[in-house]
Amino acid sequence: MKQGHPGPGIAVRKAVVDVLVLAGFADDKSIRTLMVSELREALDHPFTFSDQLAGRDQLIEIVSACCRLSEGPDVLADVIEFLRPDSEESAEVRALVSSVRIHDVVPEAEQEKLRERLAGFSPPGLGRAVRRAARYVSPPPRYDDAAAAFSGLADFNAGPGELPPLLIFVESIAAECDDDFAAELRTWSDGQARRLRLGDALRQLRTELAAVRPRPGELHLLIAVRPDPIENDLYELSCWRQDDPDDWPPARGEIALVRESELEDHVDALIADAEQAWSEAAADVVIEFVLPRALLNLPVHSWATERASGAPKPLYLSYQTVVRSLERMTSPRWHRVWRQRWESWVGNPSFERVYFCRSGDDGDRLQLEAILSDEQWAMAVLTESPPVSAISGQDELLPALRTGVPVIVWHPTASSEVVREVVAWLAESGSGLGDLPALVRESRLDVLRNPPSSGDGGTLTDLVVLWDDPSRLLPIGETGVAGHPEGGAGRRDRAS
Repeated sequence: MKQGHPGPGIAVRKAVVDVLVLAGFADDKSIRTLMVSELREALDHPFTFSDQLAGRDQLIEIVSACCRLSEGPDVLADVIEFLRPDSEESAEVRALVSSVRIHDVVPEAEQEKLRERLAGFSPPGLGRAVRRAARYVSPPPRYDDAAAAFSGLADFNAGPGELPPLLIFVESIAAECDDDFAAELRTWSDGQARRLRLGDALRQLRTELAAVRPRPGELHLLIAVRPDPIENDLYELSCWRQDDPDDWPPARGEIALVRESELEDHVDALIADAEQAWSEAAADVVIEFVLPRALLNLPVHSWATERASGAPKPLYLSYQTVVRSLERMTSPRWHRVWRQRWESWVGNPSFERVYFCRSGDDGDRLQLEAILSDEQWAMAVLTESPPVSAISGQDELLPALRTGVPVIVWHPTASSEVVREVVAWLAESGSGLGDLPALVRESRLDVLRNPPSSGDGGTLTDLVVLWDDPSRLLPIGETGVAGHPEGGAGRRDRAS
């Protein structure tokens, strides 16, 4: 086994250790012993460690020893996969160590030239660019200037098919440079993308960076609920809290395994924590629930907050609330048409873009999908609440998701005729359908303020708005419509 290999930088090694700590390796001596035994056999290396070390310290020694060996990082990922097959931690470790480092493909002289140009450059978005580039590391590293970030991020790995973090950083700060320097940085990025054959990934990144950001002063709290792949009525609950309107994606918060009956209580606690973090902010907040199909009909907008006060209040009293599709977010094969349709909707969110589903649309299982494939339609109103699972020829939700329709609305009890009247009334009110989540919230408040004057007779209170903005994706992983999320067993092992 060759030694003296420079290996991943300290930031990547720290990230690997953090993943293993979160997975319970620091607390379980037996799993560390088994890991070391497998590493010794695979790498023909003694791997001697002091039993006096704390669990995390021992993991640091194990990971660092692996990283000093040429094949060590890949073998470490293999061993974690062997110990915890198909788990989230094995996927995260693989992503951190699997790809070639940027140092191996970019000549050092070329890096030094660009590093000199970046010396002393500290644009306002430096921290945001580092967070975007160091997406697997939490908390993200801090650097004094762009040159220091350039040097540090060169040691970070990327997953298979992903752009190196260094390239992502350079692209992110190019937007804050003068035109000549920005052109120089982008020319450098083009060259690296050609070396790595990642031209498509670079074009996608540039599209994301150019996407319209949330309006100033607006923060988002995304709460994702994923079904456990084995145990019914068990869900993985996690959140991404945005503390900076220009920062996306923010770091992922803690993960909890909860029953469906416990979701409302946990969401209340997440919002309380978020409000504490936002106590010095002056910003509007949007709460987005990323839900699996089976839970899309949960009345999350009316879930209670401040329950411990003895006088709880519904979410919509304080926040814009929308739902989003977990299946679509975790199905990259649907993302291209979704992005296209969203961009056209942002440019023209008119009532003429709304398709109202009809009972006859399901006569043929592909009829509705063919209808919604017309780029005219960017919002769909379902005739009824979607069933918990797709039924061939009797489903309105799946065709809307697959054709990229970003805004989908339905009501759990009202007739389609009533919902049509409500949508038409909303389109004529205030800023119209382009700001539907805010408009729905304001209309719900109007129902409380003055019920007799409400234009919808109270129907708006329970209207469900699926508002799916593809510029706010989360690193949840790929599941597909019928699949289950990875990592359920691993998470349960950690909770037990």
